[in-house]
Amino acid sequence: MSITVTQTRTALRLVFFILLLDVIGISILWPVAAFIVRQYSNNALMLTILTALYSCAQFFAAPLMGKLGDIYGRRPVLVISLFGSALGYVLFGIGGALWVLLLSRLIDGITAGNQSVAAAYISDVSTPETRSRNFSLFGIAWGLGLVIGPALGAALGQINLAAPAYFAAALSLGAALMSIFILPESLPSERRSKAALRAADLNPFRSIWLIVRRPALGQLLLVLCLFNFVFNGFNSTESLFLLDKFKAEPWQIGSMVALAGLALVGMQKVLPGLIERFGQQKFGTLCLYLLALASLATYIVPQFGWLYGVVAVRTVAAGFLFPTLGSLMSSYVEPREQGVLMGVNTALTSAMCVFGPLWAGVMYDYVVPSSPYWMGAAILMATAFYLSQMVLQRPAA
Repeated sequence: MSITVTQTRTALRLVFFILLLDVIGISILWPVAAFIVRQYSNNALMLTILTALYSCAQFFAAPLMGKLGDIYGRRPVLVISLFGSALGYVLFGIGGALWVLLLSRLIDGITAGNQSVAAAYISDVSTPETRSRNFSLFGIAWGLGLVIGPALGAALGQINLAAPAYFAAALSLGAALMSIFILPESLPSERRSKAALRAADLNPFRSIWLIVRRPALGQLLLVLCLFNFVFNGFNSTESLFLLDKFKAEPWQIGSMVALAGLALVGMQKVLPGLIERFGQQKFGTLCLYLLALASLATYIVPQFGWLYGVVAVRTVAAGFLFPTLGSLMSSYVEPREQGVLMGVNTALTSAMCVFGPLWAGVMYDYVVPSSPYWMGAAILMATAFYLSQMVLQRPAA
């Protein structure tokens, strides 16, 4: 039995709140992670290993989480993932040894199905007319979360380095309890996948292949991968680039990121109208071109002050692209496959969170520091042209 219109509105508000808590939980550790790791190792590589371990675990687990959501419903999988995140944050706060930190990120990565399951939930309760508007909740949550999370992390870190991790655990635990007692199930039993879970479903490459071999989805996922590869790449080296070029202070970089997040939130109200005017494919192409131009401007501008506007434009373009492509892709699969699609989406995004920074780091060190920006802009331009030339088949009903 489907949920009512009133229940749908309430559910979307709760899903947004869960997404916001999730983003805050992720970004709240940014100001203190390096200080915590330094207690056990002075090797900068160890900090990147923690990030890579999380992303690798998410890559292998996300398609399975999506498949479980298609079989058993979204709510139980969402609850499990949130409890897993809470456990991971608690272990990170306890620390005591480097292996404990690594274990905490491994657990959190394995159970990091929050956003893919939330995306499948949003798709379940959306109509073709409301899908783009509902997917814009991701942009709003990320915009606000990237402002609130680091600010909370910095403030709590002044009290105790472990405090942000414990606070993030409390947020995840609260979101899990909300999912249990308030959030209705979005996928009724009659719309769930009837296929039994098999050992082959533990192989993420099988789930990825089943999705990408479809012409429309394969092309769109390639676009999403290229975007994430470039975007995660230059983001990973940006603070170092700004320090080298402009001698930027931490407060300048922090205020720049905060302003960009606020700009993303403020622009979300115009997203549905823009998509309706241009269409999803053309609007996604426009976002990629705009992102490419902003990437070029990032290393061309002569003064740091110009970057407040440039990075805001870049962040808004990137923030608009995800819900646009996510909405477009979700219309190409049946309800019983939404979880698999979103799991594959999350897995491929996680892979780009590993390969993108590695590429950018090599380019920064062995070519020129600005190379992730102008090389990335070239890739984004080619990706935009590729998306504009796609002849997409008729979406699934």
